[in-house]
Amino acid sequence: MNKKALRKEMISTLSSMETSYKKKNEEVLKSRLLDYIEEHDIESIGIVLAMPHEMDTDDIISHLVRQGKLIYTPVCDYSNKQMNFCRFTSFDKVTKDEKNLRVPEDTEDVNNRPDLIVVPGLIYSEEGYRIGYGGGFYDRFLSHYDGLKASLLFEEQIGEVVVEHHDIPVDVLITPDRVIDAEAKREKNV
Repeated sequence: MNKKALRKEMISTLSSMETSYKKKNEEVLKSRLLDYIEEHDIESIGIVLAMPHEMDTDDIISHLVRQGKLIYTPVCDYSNKQMNFCRFTSFDKVTKDEKNLRVPEDTEDVNNRPDLIVVPGLIYSEEGYRIGYGGGFYDRFLSHYDGLKASLLFEEQIGEVVVEHHDIPVDVLITPDRVIDAEAKREKNV
């Protein structure tokens, strides 16, 4: 199956998840991510303001802001296909971009080197390779980023991934059932 077909299939799977199942697993994912952040003494985090079919990140972001962590959310420049992480301060100061994605109103405070970036995606291999939404924004950004890269995902999102030369894998996969050291799996398979 090609990436486009795999994307479409996974969006359908995620969109049809039972609400109670999704909520329960999101709570576990939130807890696992917060533990990971605490264990690794992470102070600044890049994380997306999620779309409806994705894992809800609002609760995580609210919790981290209350803890005094510095939160940065991606803002895309669609004309030059670049992305920056801009400081998130409050849900009252969020707007929508031209693709209807939620972004901070103020895009002046940029940090493209947070301690951790939580990388979204649709499908993941256990080695940390992912199929995103097809824009290539994260792969371009991550090619110049040397900090920690983690992804939050449901077990259903582990599957077939078509890997291309420009794909940048994440270091850690956090699911409701386990934390996968994807970097170690890649090293083992070399």
